[in-house]
Amino acid sequence: MKQEILNRMEKIERRLNHLLRITYERKSEPDLLDKIAPSLKELREDNKNLSPALDSIFRRSSFPEFSRLKEKIQGAIQFLGDFAGKDLDSWRGKMADQKRLLPKLRKEIQANWQEPLQVKILGIGEITTTIELRGEGAPRRRKPEDKSWVGLAIKKAPSFPDQAGAGKYRELCSEYENFLSQNLEIRTPYAEHRLMPGKGGRWLVYNLQERLPAESIACLIIQVADPENIERIFIRLLAEMRKIFVWNRSHPEYRIGFDGQIPNWSFVRFGPEHPVIEKNEPLLYLDTTTPLIRRNGAEQLDTEIFIKSIPIFLRPIVRRTLLKEVLDRYYRPRDVILDLLASLITHHRPDLAPGMVDLTNQWLQENLSELELQPYTVKEIVSYNRQDVLIWKFFRQMKRMDRLITEKILGKTYEQRLPKGSPDKWENLVGAGGKGLTVPETLKGLLKNK
Repeated sequence: MKQEILNRMEKIERRLNHLLRITYERKSEPDLLDKIAPSLKELREDNKNLSPALDSIFRRSSFPEFSRLKEKIQGAIQFLGDFAGKDLDSWRGKMADQKRLLPKLRKEIQANWQEPLQVKILGIGEITTTIELRGEGAPRRRKPEDKSWVGLAIKKAPSFPDQAGAGKYRELCSEYENFLSQNLEIRTPYAEHRLMPGKGGRWLVYNLQERLPAESIACLIIQVADPENIERIFIRLLAEMRKIFVWNRSHPEYRIGFDGQIPNWSFVRFGPEHPVIEKNEPLLYLDTTTPLIRRNGAEQLDTEIFIKSIPIFLRPIVRRTLLKEVLDRYYRPRDVILDLLASLITHHRPDLAPGMVDLTNQWLQENLSELELQPYTVKEIVSYNRQDVLIWKFFRQMKRMDRLITEKILGKTYEQRLPKGSPDKWENLVGAGGKGLTVPETLKGLLKNK
């Protein structure tokens, strides 16, 4: 907001300079005021848009200089709001006043007004909600590899009963990221994991990850890309996942679980200026905060993290009947690919399922025949998606119930960020049964070329 206001003020200054130059250079022309009326009308519109923005700043600031400048600026704006019955000299004087005052006000805003932090929900997953902090003071990091500054997406993991449990989770996240990027050459974004004490002796872990452009997320790209590029996307994702399948087959003592759904990938260069997927297109895997690693068959992640959002009296039932099956499928190659195919339906492209099923079956035969995976069918994909939707809708409903019990009955603060309202009203639900991410304006232009 701050930069937008500053840009608006600079635009007005440029228009004032232009109008003042005309009024001095052509002051002898008759009816000059009528001739420049269209430009004056545009100036009035610019000022009309600026005035409420300035009010917003002044309401939040305590600098006396702001008040003084505000009165003078808005006095000029009010005068310039209507040129009827006013002579050219009066107009020129008020425009000169505004031109003189605007740079002072811009300097004050730039130096002394700190825009308040805003929280934007980027996506609501099954376990955590991903947010972004915007405004001055929002966290940024310099990436070690190229020294560039990046904004951060933030997830708060469910709390841990002690520091040791939180520390183990943080170490496991780093181990998972390092193993993917260094051993399997599956690149991941810049990330760090911060440990903090919470209430009642509990410990928190905040997962901070590089905030990637929305237009780079694969589930949004498939909304706007042409069929050829979508095929390239799918083949590339299958090739990345093959690295994990091959590793797990050769190393049963250290196996990697993986969620290959389409919103978990970012083609970092894709956008209006680069609307293609090339053979070696840079690609990042995003879902590194559910670090699934099994050593000699034992899950290293504390699986209670998956059921923290379920009311405590229902956890034993879910633990016995549902949790193991949900986790096992992240280690079974056929289920991982099935999840990828089904996510096409989740993210509003069921029309792609038949073609991608055929493409996947052919790719498996040519590139992963040693696993002897059964071919997929469209009917299976649709059935799996329905089942997946039911599972994750159950988890979301349990999350709502847990919040209700925690806040309304127990009178405690609900520790997991959860927007109010029913799930069908939430935006950016990224799991099965959700609305999916919203296509950004920057990509909508590509829809015309489809």
